[in-house]
Amino acid sequence: MDSRLHSLKHIALLLTLALLLSSSSSLAETTPSSSVDNKVIRISAGEWPPFIGQNLQNHGFVAQIVTQAFAYQGYQVEFYFLPWKRAYNEAAQGKFDATAIWMFDEARTEHFHYSEPVSREEFVFFHHVDNQFDWKTLSDIKGKHLGGGLGYSYGDELNQLIEDKQVTMSRVNEPKQNLLRLSHKRIDLYPEEVHIGYYVLMQQPELEGQITHHPVAFLTNHNYLLIPKSHPNSEKILAEFNQGLSKWKLEHSNNTVK
Repeated sequence: MDSRLHSLKHIALLLTLALLLSSSSSLAETTPSSSVDNKVIRISAGEWPPFIGQNLQNHGFVAQIVTQAFAYQGYQVEFYFLPWKRAYNEAAQGKFDATAIWMFDEARTEHFHYSEPVSREEFVFFHHVDNQFDWKTLSDIKGKHLGGGLGYSYGDELNQLIEDKQVTMSRVNEPKQNLLRLSHKRIDLYPEEVHIGYYVLMQQPELEGQITHHPVAFLTNHNYLLIPKSHPNSEKILAEFNQGLSKWKLEHSNNTVK
């Protein structure tokens, strides 16, 4: 009897150890280093349609570029959409393999490696079709009344014109409000990133045919994938992504980021 009881206890102990080892193995699979070993790249991201977003087709065209670039190198990508600040902070702590997408800021180089440019923002002036607007230098817009977004920066030169009151700007919460004001000619110009402007315009079909944009961008920014330096495989991820991105650009040479 004692012998059987001892055997049962021994078996129970072995089962418990097996379960613990299984649990430990499962947890390890969720860590960034092991996810890379399994050819899965976990990326934190914020909402920024049409560039990237949880509910966009393929999570947006930038997410698709990132996914395809990694696919060239044999990796799968999983996106985790979070508030921007949390997406950044958790990636900085090494909880994700990368975070997407960000403009260059010198302060971020303390915690992250920057990839090669993934996409490009082009800020243009939207205007009413009845307004035959043209410009060569930003001084040409002096005296205009602009619509803007709360807390937005439009580059040093335009910001200085606003600060010096050589142009006026009234700011609202949403891009759609500025497009509506533009359609009613309550503002002369609306500076906005061209992809975002038309993405929002498509959601306001009543404004179709009323609004256009000047083809010359007054501000251009590149966007990047950031790889946390705290990640044990950060340099490998950076190299793999840049190689895959180079292959993507060669295949899509007509749309290559400049």
